[in-house]
Amino acid sequence: MAVRRKCPKCQNWNGSEDYCQFCNEVLSPLIIEEIREKEREERRRNAPKTSLDNFIDSWEKSPSLFLRILYKVCYTVTAIVMGIAFLFAYLTVGSNG
Repeated sequence: MAVRRKCPKCQNWNGSEDYCQFCNEVLSPLIIEEIREKEREERRRNAPKTSLDNFIDSWEKSPSLFLRILYKVCYTVTAIVMGIAFLFAYLTVGSNG
């Protein structure tokens, strides 16, 4: 059975084409999703940094030796805790088969 799609712009029915025969509007769900993903990626790239990101960057690039060391310690502790959590998750899932 052939796929028929109704154009959201001109309201005409089309066959299984990727574009409307009458107004050339995109009808294919795959192409529409690709366009949406490109728009999302563009918004993500152009989004301003959050205040938390700015705070972390200020510690990482701080002229104060104490803040830079504190940043490295916190980063290392976070990485170790996440590694242990992933290990427990792996062992839990792996034991169930």
